[in-house]
Amino acid sequence: MKVFDIIRKQFVELTPEERVRQYCIKMLVEQFEYPKTSIAVEGSIVVNSMSRRFDILVYDKNLQPFLLVECKRPDVELTQKTIDQITAYNHVIQAPYLMISNGINTYLLSYRNGVYDFIDQIPAYDNKKK
Repeated sequence: MKVFDIIRKQFVELTPEERVRQYCIKMLVEQFEYPKTSIAVEGSIVVNSMSRRFDILVYDKNLQPFLLVECKRPDVELTQKTIDQITAYNHVIQAPYLMISNGINTYLLSYRNGVYDFIDQIPAYDNKKK
C-alpha cells in the first residue's frame, strides 16, 4: 500500500515507520500550522563521518533548523538509545527543538546552550528561542 506524502509530493510505501512519519507531518501542518514549505523529509546528513538520514526537519522563517523529528515504528520502544540518535543528528543540525515519536508515545526536547531539557508541548512555529 502507498500513501501520498504532501511534502515530497509523491506516493511512498506505507511502512509502519512511514505511517508514524505521515502522522507527524499531518499534525505539524494541520494542528500546529507549520508551513509545508518549511518541512524537509528524509534528508541526508553526515554524523561522525557516516551518512545518515533524518526523518523530518522543520526550518524557521529565517531558513534555520527549528524542529528535528525522529520517527520509529509503533513496536519500537523509545529509549535512551533513541534520544542518543536524535541528539547525535542534532549535533550536526543544531535545531532548538527535537521530537521523537513512535505514534504511541512522543517526547519533546528543547536544546539551548548545549543542554537538552524535556518540554511539554510542540513549540509554535513562530516561537524562536533567542
